[in-house]
Amino acid sequence: MGAQQSLTIQQNLAIRLLRVLRYNKARIERALALLPDDQKPLFHVLPFLLHVNHPDLPGYSEGVDVPFGLNNYALRPEVTQALKHMFPHLSEQFDDMKAIWPRQRYIDALVLMGSIGTIAQSYRSDFDYWVCIDSSRFDDKQLQALEQKLLYIEQWALDNYDIEAHFFLSDIEKVRNNDFGVAEGDSAGSAQALFLKAEFYTTNIVVAGKAPFWWLMPDNTNAEQYQSIISTLKEGESPDPKWFMDLGNLEQLDPGELFGAAIWQLSKAMDSPFKSVLKMAKLEVFLENLDTEQPLCNLLKKKVHNGVDAPGNVSFVDPYALMFDQLIEHYSKTEQFDVVALLQECLYIKCGCQLSLPAGDDNNFKRQIMAGYVKQWGWTRSEIRDLDNIKEWSFAKLVALSRRIHSFLIRCYRRMSAKLRLESATVSQEDMTVLGRRLDTFYSKKPNKIEYLRSGFDEALYCPVVTLKSKKLRNGKRQWSLYEGDKLNNHGDSLKHSRLRSDDTPVHVVLWCVSNRIIDSRSRILLDYDTDPVTENDLYQLTVTAEKLFPPIKVSTIPRQDLLTPQRIVHCLAIVNFEALRLKATLDDLLLVYATSWGETFIIQGLDALDGLWFELQEVQPRPACYAMVPESSHRQRIYEDFIVKVDMSFTLID
Repeated sequence: MGAQQSLTIQQNLAIRLLRVLRYNKARIERALALLPDDQKPLFHVLPFLLHVNHPDLPGYSEGVDVPFGLNNYALRPEVTQALKHMFPHLSEQFDDMKAIWPRQRYIDALVLMGSIGTIAQSYRSDFDYWVCIDSSRFDDKQLQALEQKLLYIEQWALDNYDIEAHFFLSDIEKVRNNDFGVAEGDSAGSAQALFLKAEFYTTNIVVAGKAPFWWLMPDNTNAEQYQSIISTLKEGESPDPKWFMDLGNLEQLDPGELFGAAIWQLSKAMDSPFKSVLKMAKLEVFLENLDTEQPLCNLLKKKVHNGVDAPGNVSFVDPYALMFDQLIEHYSKTEQFDVVALLQECLYIKCGCQLSLPAGDDNNFKRQIMAGYVKQWGWTRSEIRDLDNIKEWSFAKLVALSRRIHSFLIRCYRRMSAKLRLESATVSQEDMTVLGRRLDTFYSKKPNKIEYLRSGFDEALYCPVVTLKSKKLRNGKRQWSLYEGDKLNNHGDSLKHSRLRSDDTPVHVVLWCVSNRIIDSRSRILLDYDTDPVTENDLYQLTVTAEKLFPPIKVSTIPRQDLLTPQRIVHCLAIVNFEALRLKATLDDLLLVYATSWGETFIIQGLDALDGLWFELQEVQPRPACYAMVPESSHRQRIYEDFIVKVDMSFTLID
């Protein structure tokens, strides 16, 4: 390589470095602009807590070998100001940092990834950091000490500022080799290693330390060119290799990861469907444009290198907006206008800009970008106001949107599955089992199973007051229906928009609502006429019991090991004579509710059904916890004793 050519390479790298640094600075400024005032100091303090290890500061880990200290980290005035604000009792120490400043620096970089600093950032956004290290410098004891330090800081941020900060220890060599472990928690594991790296490159902000050298490469660089250029760096020259870490190039995504990535997004959609709609659509768009499109991170890098603006005439491209534009272009070309409308609604709701309200002091970059979108979509003010008032939506309207979201996710997954060969998938068999069982638990319909309500509105669906009504059907059976709010004086058509659930037993109605976070023991259940012998106290006791034994479950948090072992019953509740006349002193009616280790809950009826479960309840170790509930009456103890005699099993009576 000639001297002139080498000089040109160095000059190009230096120019790109300046543009990347400017973009990174803009992302930090955007993140701070969207943070509430009481959380802004935390943005500056969290890196500092990784840089030092002092007993008077959060994150202190005991021992002489505790690794801490951020590479290339310098104390800026805003950090000192934030420290004095958050720890006023230590102000004098912060005037002279020499005593606590690290002699060695063990952490190569602290890098944020995710929605922070984009239009998708909200007050609920997590702070997801990659703590990049060279693990060959650490022994096991040091790694444990660093992990403990990170856990202490996470807990402090949560307890004091209600901020979920997550620090992911990331070994630079493993990341370079696309090794991200197993699929658990926030890790995608073998399901989508390259997709995770692409997500990191698309959204990362270097908070402190070294930057990924990937940022300086042209967007269409192949592996050979990458290695050739990185080998030209020389210490002391700009750009200095000491400023960078090599996390590897990313030229193409692996189509073999698409299957695992798709089921991973379905799994994540159980908790965050608005985000997963956009990410699942991104996977489908990638599959459809496999031979023609670059990975989104490379497209972003190209725009950063070229200085392209974001929508709404806002300087600096936004990663989330760039992804969204790509999706809308694809689904518009294929004339899937129902999908386009859904994606627009999901983006607007997720961003939470409230454009129907006056801008005031809130006229930040996010509002400007979203206003540009809304103008482009041709939305009316009434349409915007309707979405801004989503907290006022009826239960039926919220559920209708939720069904559209999950219907799209399933259809998208099926379309992708039809084009992919399972045998070519890179996801490991173990990860496939875990993810597959989570999806089966959440989505599948099975006889007697209490189904999960596919929703993204856990808090919005909660009902402090509900009304239970009963009516006799032509076949002689009764139908029980639960309605949102006080509906004691409402009848007929006036009820149709407030109905939550109907079933042939009040037990099924109540348990479904408790399991799906619609009611809990704080909710007031009003009981209409013609519901004898069931009383409001019976319903309250049932709700309290259901909340203890069958609480709402986040399927994504079911322990990995439980999903890799055979399904077993963990709790069982026998509900005796709930709808029977209270004058009867013998077993007349029996419902059995049981929950499994895979997160499913079932309701079965009658002694024969219980007899069919005797082995799973009595002959396994550890034996499931079995309880009996009998409504209040003068014969309650006798009814319980009659039940025990007839079933010949061990059930503890709930007081």
